[in-house]
Amino acid sequence: MEGLAPFVGMEQKVDQAIRANGLFAPGDRIVVAVSGGPDSVALFRCLVALRARWNWDLCIGHVDHGLRGAESEADAKFVEALAEKFGVPVMVCRLHLNKQDAKSKKQSLQEYARTVRYHALEEMVHDREATKLALGHTADDQAETVLMWMLRGCGTGGLGGIPPKRGPRVVRPLLDIQRSEIVGYLQERQEEFRLDSTNFQTVYLRNRIRQDLIPQLKKYSLGIVSVLTRQAHILRDDHAFLEELADEAFQRTCVSDSTGERQFDRLALLSLPLPIRRRVVRQSLQQVAGNTQSPRFDIVERVLDRLEHGQSGWTIECNGLLVGREYDRLVFRHSEKRNPPTMDLSSMRVMPFSIPGEVVWFPTGQRMTVSMKSGPVIQGHVHSSEIYLDPATFTPELALRSWVPGDIFCPKGFGGRQKKLQDFFSDMKLPRSQRARVPLLVAPEGILWVGGLRADERFQVSTSTTSVVVAKMIV
Repeated sequence: MEGLAPFVGMEQKVDQAIRANGLFAPGDRIVVAVSGGPDSVALFRCLVALRARWNWDLCIGHVDHGLRGAESEADAKFVEALAEKFGVPVMVCRLHLNKQDAKSKKQSLQEYARTVRYHALEEMVHDREATKLALGHTADDQAETVLMWMLRGCGTGGLGGIPPKRGPRVVRPLLDIQRSEIVGYLQERQEEFRLDSTNFQTVYLRNRIRQDLIPQLKKYSLGIVSVLTRQAHILRDDHAFLEELADEAFQRTCVSDSTGERQFDRLALLSLPLPIRRRVVRQSLQQVAGNTQSPRFDIVERVLDRLEHGQSGWTIECNGLLVGREYDRLVFRHSEKRNPPTMDLSSMRVMPFSIPGEVVWFPTGQRMTVSMKSGPVIQGHVHSSEIYLDPATFTPELALRSWVPGDIFCPKGFGGRQKKLQDFFSDMKLPRSQRARVPLLVAPEGILWVGGLRADERFQVSTSTTSVVVAKMIV
């Protein structure tokens, strides 16, 4: 790169931002999102000026939402002409959005258009086999975003504003450059641009912030855009650090993490500093639900309050999730009402079992085997996944089933005293959601074994036992 004349003005600033933030690499294939407005045109013009130095392959991506009729079509034609002027290929996606589509997604039309636009641009990146998608957000956009989130009362995540990089592909090289600089640059380069008429409609909050709030703030701080941009940078770094601490805390406090469910040690979670505890709960609500949007602050606070002060058994339903305390655990899981189980466990309630035999207990995927054993009788055998039974004490018409209210048995070690299975589960602090998953090995005379937990005293081997039935649970 030596020997080339240094870039001046905005192009130099963009080059420095690319290097400082690692936005592009030499040889990148870049899709530049160009709407036709001044920001995206300036971004494209800068990248054109820099492409020889970085050996980039450029392509323009343009999305026509179909919301402004002839104006939208004129924007698309302008972008196509811009691409032709600089010998760059262009990809145009024409959509036909409407309010009903947005309403069905429970989004405003503006939010829906943004979601669809990003999806269309990502498709272009895929089709082009590009390595980067460049967006033209500026320092002014950053300031407006910070103020929007501030008005909504968000935390460091929102106040960190727009990041210069999102994921491995999306980059924003203009975040430290103000719109006044961009307009001056385009005038210097004699580049035309388009203006979106919706940018002047005060029905949108961002437009009101741009046209009313920021001019008022400039009366108190002329450099308010730079101040808010700097604040976003600081808070973004703070947020990233706190999120790292939350990830470490998650590893220490999470005792079970599977698809659709996450469980935490309650006391370990309560021992965390409040900001970290809040983040662990927020991340869990977001990730278990599979929702990219953060949950409302009041929902997180309700969970934290119940976590500290609520008795075992409380639940909160939020966005298709059930959050609750089950003994010493805080549990996040999909609500059965919104996410019915894929298998009807009631159809597996009773499974006939012969001796010898093997059955798969579908709720957990475990195998239960039963076999006869001859020879010396082993007494006092203790193993959670294996028991020895005296076949002379029960009828060999076995079945495997889940528990039902009213079940009783005589737990081994209780001197032959009966106990309700429900009370036994409570004593074991087994969450209600897990009880139907426990296999019961039963005979006409009663429960032989609460699988993996406790055998029934009445059916155990003794000194008079002549043969043995061995029952095993295999993961």
